[in-house]
Amino acid sequence: MVSRTLDSSIYVELNLKECGREICIPDKVFEFTSKTYFLLHYVVSGKGTFVSGEETYHLHHGDIFYIAPNTHPKYTPDRDEPWTYLWLGFGGSNAPLLLAAAGLSERNPILHDSEHRYKQYFDAIYNEYIEKGYFDLVCLGQAYCFFGSLDEAQKVVSGGLTSAEGHILAAKDFIYNNYQYHITVDDIAANVGVTPNYLANIFAKFQKSSPKKFLTEVRMKNAAVFLRTGAYRIHEVGEKVGFSNQLHFSNEFKKYYGVSPLNYMKGNQKP
Repeated sequence: MVSRTLDSSIYVELNLKECGREICIPDKVFEFTSKTYFLLHYVVSGKGTFVSGEETYHLHHGDIFYIAPNTHPKYTPDRDEPWTYLWLGFGGSNAPLLLAAAGLSERNPILHDSEHRYKQYFDAIYNEYIEKGYFDLVCLGQAYCFFGSLDEAQKVVSGGLTSAEGHILAAKDFIYNNYQYHITVDDIAANVGVTPNYLANIFAKFQKSSPKKFLTEVRMKNAAVFLRTGAYRIHEVGEKVGFSNQLHFSNEFKKYYGVSPLNYMKGNQKP
């Protein structure tokens, strides 16, 4: 019996979904099934082609390619030197922030690991998972180390953030750390040290969103994780993500996911 405190899939901020290793054959035809979470592949050896949107990337040893949720990329091994890769699937409320800090997105899905520093994290997670049969805290710790290493490398490359980007990052950090309380956009702006109008403007410019929409998104994604555990009643989940009124929470949840919290919980219970 796996201790639930050791199973990293129960954690809200970052949780691991799947991992694997594949030695591809030259004629492999891969039919990718769209995921609801994020995926990273690390090319261990050989070569291959990754097609995302209208862009085609020719990859080799040390390259990492990113696949966003609900997308349908194509990737195939080279005929002469078919690749071997490791992959990691993950989700969680902090996952978008971690990817952004690493400079990975649908528009920029490739990272070149010229010094081969990141393979160790993929190896460690995969080996631990194979040994234990589930993602334990060691796996989760390795994932955080991996993203921390990516973040440090990105800071060196980018030379830091602009003032607006720094304010957005501070706002997101405040939301991630306080979404469970009854915070408002005014509270977020005050914590960052800017006006609500300024915060709304830079979110619209850089995020194509709004602080209120981002706060709602974080609350709903965390609520979904809590509901999937089956450990809480609906009103308790609402309270955990900043809603004192269950009806308000249920309405917001249904508006976001298209189903009520109760039906979502029934349809996503873990066996």
